[in-house]
Amino acid sequence: MNIGGEEGEKTRKRRFRINLSSGFEEPALNLSTLQRKRFHVLEEKSDLRRRLLEKRLSLNHKDVWIRSEDIKRSLIKLKSFQEARSIALYYPIKNEVGIQGIFKIAKELGKGIYFPLVDGSSLEFRKINDLAELKIGRFDVPEPSHCFPGVEIEDIDLIVMPGIAFDSFGVRVGYGKGYYDRTISKIDIKKRVGLAYNFQVVESIPIERYDERVGLIATETGVIIC
Repeated sequence: MNIGGEEGEKTRKRRFRINLSSGFEEPALNLSTLQRKRFHVLEEKSDLRRRLLEKRLSLNHKDVWIRSEDIKRSLIKLKSFQEARSIALYYPIKNEVGIQGIFKIAKELGKGIYFPLVDGSSLEFRKINDLAELKIGRFDVPEPSHCFPGVEIEDIDLIVMPGIAFDSFGVRVGYGKGYYDRTISKIDIKKRVGLAYNFQVVESIPIERYDERVGLIATETGVIIC
């Protein structure tokens, strides 16, 4: 039924006020709450990143080597490593878990070995035969040249990656630039392996929308299935 005249105008105004209250004011409140929540998540991750990076940097060269050898032994026992025909590694910086021993074994087993190359906002992977082929690239990290053979990340059997912190659910904290998150989103979580010292695995890490998890974490004392 149509309501006309002055009464109809009052009804329309009353409905308009209701729509303003439910359609505009409440979402604005929710947005503010979400913004505050995200700020706390970022703050918590930033504090975790700072504390664990400081602890990692405090390790001496010998300690890094011994721990990395233990982690290597944990990794190479994995069926997924043994059966992988191709593997992606990384060049360690700032006392990250060393991969030299893993590289040597992978090469002896005849696996194709790929390293990341920064390409725009993500990573691409290029095959190398020797660590000496890597040259200083973006962010002062050694990386392969564009001249080396490339591969789609979906075609690599195992992606081994560093991190500053992990939790038992596979949530990972890196340097905050999101390169690995954007890149590994295309592949099965079972192919993703993080390397970490025991102290880098914490109880829980708040996860954000675009954070990608790993399926396994290799540490000095064994492998964590996430």
